[in-house]
Amino acid sequence: MTIQLPPYIESSLQAAVDGGRFASMDEAMTEAARLLLRELTRKPPPAASPPDAGEDAPDPILGLMRDDADLMDEIVADAYRRRREEKWRDIDL
Repeated sequence: MTIQLPPYIESSLQAAVDGGRFASMDEAMTEAARLLLRELTRKPPPAASPPDAGEDAPDPILGLMRDDADLMDEIVADAYRRRREEKWRDIDL
């Protein structure tokens, strides 16, 4: 396999090899590919919204809340529980 890299990337990798970080350029490229594959499998690709979505585009924050409603319920319940535990709120004026 032949790969053409931009000169700045190739020189950075060569510097890492010359500095002893990798035994060879093949080893450096193998590590780079491994990291890329791990990153690609860790997070889904960003959802592309249509260019004319405008105001009808879904709100990403509300979408996240809807996707994990149980977690949101737990966060809200924890916030209310902590609020009840705050003793300074019991002061009568």
